Amino acid sequence: MDFTRIILILAIFLASSPFFQSDALGQESDDVKKELRELRQMMEKMQQRITELEEKNKALEQQAKEREEEEEIKEEIVVKEETVVTPSAPQPQEPQSFLGKVAQAINPEISVVGIFAAAYYSLNDPVVFAEIDPQNTGVNVQEIEIGFQAVVDPYFRFDSFFPITNEGIEIEESYGTTLFSLPLNSQFRVGTMRAKFGRINQIHRHNQNFVTLPIVAAEFLGEHLNPTSIEANFLVPVPWYMELSASGGSPDVETQTFQRSPDANNIGNLLYIFHMANFFEVSDSLGVNLGASFATGSNASGPDERSNLYGADLFAKYRPLRDNPYQEFSVQSEFMWRQAETPEEELEDYGFYAEAIYRFAKRWNTGVRFDLTDTNTPVTEEDEGGEVIEQAGISQVARQEEEEEEGMLGLLGRAYRISPMLTFSPSEFSRIKLEYDYLNQNYGPDQHAVFLQFLYAIGAHGAHPY
Repeated sequence: MDFTRIILILAIFLASSPFFQSDALGQESDDVKKELRELRQMMEKMQQRITELEEKNKALEQQAKEREEEEEIKEEIVVKEETVVTPSAPQPQEPQSFLGKVAQAINPEISVVGIFAAAYYSLNDPVVFAEIDPQNTGVNVQEIEIGFQAVVDPYFRFDSFFPITNEGIEIEESYGTTLFSLPLNSQFRVGTMRAKFGRINQIHRHNQNFVTLPIVAAEFLGEHLNPTSIEANFLVPVPWYMELSASGGSPDVETQTFQRSPDANNIGNLLYIFHMANFFEVSDSLGVNLGASFATGSNASGPDERSNLYGADLFAKYRPLRDNPYQEFSVQSEFMWRQAETPEEELEDYGFYAEAIYRFAKRWNTGVRFDLTDTNTPVTEEDEGGEVIEQAGISQVARQEEEEEEGMLGLLGRAYRISPMLTFSPSEFSRIKLEYDYLNQNYGPDQHAVFLQFLYAIGAHGAHPY
């Protein structure tokens, strides 16, 4: 643009120069004036064209900036939607009439989650550790969970979940939570609830990553450790998130680790559970949760016998928000150590699981889990005082004992399992999972299993803890 202006100024200068007006050249040349006028007009057109191009370029830059802002807004919306782990139903419309508002305030949020699994086991009498795991080759109903949740009043919230299986219906959770302010940032829950021990015990089965429950959780906690108790939670004022929990209640739970003592009126024989959770936000993309747990209570093997259970848990999630909001990698692991007193001796068992999950697309994720249990004091014929247990058929004998006695305190030996899986989620409310399990036991034959699980969820269902 500067060059054109220079030419234009030079032309005007030459046109007005005395040299061209001087008599020495004779007379003014009409041809020269005509050319100068044409040159001036051409320069004016070029200047106008340049101005138009500049305005058009500014408009294109503004459009590109608006599109970039729209993409950033869409990305933030997607990230916020995907941050919620569990399905969430659309919010009901606000009732217009007074009676409608009253009915809406009274009715709780209702949800139904159904889990079904087609299974194949390599053994005719398959080894199954948890109650809700697929029991046999064929199509199995793992669980149909019905939930009711609502705010009671400004002071309490009430949540209830009832799983239905082939064995019937039971109370998985039914508890009230305080909503009013209490000293020390504390909150209380009262009722039957999944205890804050470790991590997987707090997660409902439909929100777990694998078809089967880890062996260590099934052996030490049962299907879920859910005593009827009073639980207090405290937020500790430290630079990071730290929560301390303590509960005391009935030892009537579905695991042989803790059972009601014959001396049932001894308050010291109740079930007490303590948990500490720490969350660290390492970066915008990485969060780490570390926890420790301890539970103690009677085990019903004698009037003064009790069990102690120690636990440590780790969960870390990496999610690059900028590059790909659907890409995610998480690691979860728990270790448990059990000490159980019996009239004959003190049993020691331990185990752990570690799983890694990689979400590589919006609807797809894959992962693998390794879980193991072992014991320093394997259960023997003398410990149980029962039938002669032969190595080849020990698992069948143990399962018969479990069916008769609803479980067995102590492990038979070492067992480990490797479980790769692939999951496809057509929407937030349905899921299809393919899983293969290889089980190795030093007291029984190896087992191979393949599962194809289908999950459907309708109604409202709140998010689970991070």
